[in-house]
Amino acid sequence: MERSKYLIFFLMILIVFPSLGEINRYMVFFKDKNDNAFNINNPEQFLSKRALDRRANQNIKISINDLPVSDVYVNSLNSLDDLDVYFSTKWMNGVLVEMDEGKIEEINALPYVANVVLVAHGSKLGSIQNGSRKYKEAKSDFESFDGVETKGQNEFIGVDDMHSSGYHGEDMLIAIFDSGFGYINESSFFTHVFEQNKLLSSKDFIRGSDNVFQYDVHGSKVLSCISGFKEGVYSGTAPEANIVLCVTEDIQSEFSIEEYNWLFAAEFADSIGVDVINSSVGYSYFDDDRMNYTYEDLDGRTTVIAKAANIVASKGILVVCSNGNEGNNSWQYLNSPADADSILAVGAATFDLDRANFSSFGPTSDGRIKPDISALGSWVKIALQEEITYANGTSFSAPMVAGLAAGLWQAFPELTSQEVIQYLKMTSSQSDAPDTLLGYGIPNFRRAYNRIKVTEGEVSNKYVVFPNPVDNRRIISFYVDTLADDKRANINFYDLKGSYIMGETLTVKSELDPIEIDVSFLKPGSYILTYKNGQLEKKLKLVVL
Repeated sequence: MERSKYLIFFLMILIVFPSLGEINRYMVFFKDKNDNAFNINNPEQFLSKRALDRRANQNIKISINDLPVSDVYVNSLNSLDDLDVYFSTKWMNGVLVEMDEGKIEEINALPYVANVVLVAHGSKLGSIQNGSRKYKEAKSDFESFDGVETKGQNEFIGVDDMHSSGYHGEDMLIAIFDSGFGYINESSFFTHVFEQNKLLSSKDFIRGSDNVFQYDVHGSKVLSCISGFKEGVYSGTAPEANIVLCVTEDIQSEFSIEEYNWLFAAEFADSIGVDVINSSVGYSYFDDDRMNYTYEDLDGRTTVIAKAANIVASKGILVVCSNGNEGNNSWQYLNSPADADSILAVGAATFDLDRANFSSFGPTSDGRIKPDISALGSWVKIALQEEITYANGTSFSAPMVAGLAAGLWQAFPELTSQEVIQYLKMTSSQSDAPDTLLGYGIPNFRRAYNRIKVTEGEVSNKYVVFPNPVDNRRIISFYVDTLADDKRANINFYDLKGSYIMGETLTVKSELDPIEIDVSFLKPGSYILTYKNGQLEKKLKLVVL
């Protein structure tokens, strides 16, 4: 009996003090960057040429937060018993460590330490799992970027037009942050990625390994929306882009360490010169309630991951993230980092142009419109292993927009990342009346492309039809320099003999907004097009290829 009492007493101690002697993961933040081996006057020591070129192209200066953390401080921590240092953050000036919780007081007492924050219970980073990168052999010299299975979702945002115009993401570098990329190294939908050496780098921030082909297939589905390709069958939005794969989301638990994993990945992506980041992850509540965020925290500047997203955006990277799938539950609102103000948060729409019922609502807690824009997120065709199947979620509308943004930026490399975002928003379907369901609406490559052409002065903002000659897409856009009070415009088509072919009446919203007409009814040849708006009458020759 006495023995049973002692056993019960011992078990009670374990229940009351469950973390006694537990190895946890902590962020240790430093007070400064003194004793640094690097200097911001020599950024080539810690940033790649591609990263420096991105900054130079957008007039972004190297700042003190670009400087790596002090090696002296890191080495000092590493010299301590029962403590291991793993990843560092230069932007927030700290390191991720695994250590016994009993060392917190000792670490806080160090003269260079600002504070210590618990970010995850238990240890994980010590068990590295590496893996091979085998892939199937197949030809990858593309004849066409038309994919029957993805035709509808690509046309939804004008990606078919983007591809026919010659933009498939060539020379763009896209990073994907997710929970794992299982089987892509064995799938014929990604053969071209390996054969053409488009996977430039990969990193697992969960265990510190270089094997990202594990844990989960969510990232594989997301990646298929960008990079997946099979001739005549399937095409992601930017299949020719180079990619970087980062595992930041731990599917086995939900702690704030995942925000820091995202931060580490963002700094890694920045340092190697990434142009676009797609992030189909988001946070508001965790397994430890003390880490939870409230709706009031979603103001774009409070959560760790929103701060990280805004910093990486300030370095000239275009960040695209999913708005969240909370629309059907009690939370309803967006997740972070969708609340960050310098990124593109993407909601989910249906083919009927309505908000998908699961897509998270905005606005942010400080009243800003979110999502920024929306794309198809319901019944999206994704490639998984050797099959094409369906998936729902803002996780899939976001990467389609990431590929769209990459192609648009490819077309206009002189733009800044923030200008690309603004052009996408201002030319989306409800830009004149944005709401907290679809944001500024559904983006479209041709509308954004044409607006840039006009605004940047490549097409004079007079009465003009663009393109002319019109290509096989057979979509023409009108721009006019004056508008009558009556914004209705009469458009008529004639052959060169003056015989009437067809006409219609359209509405012109503003001088900068194009009138778009499908002229696929015209056979190849030359035609006369007339335009009348109020007293303004114009006539020009239109060539159809």
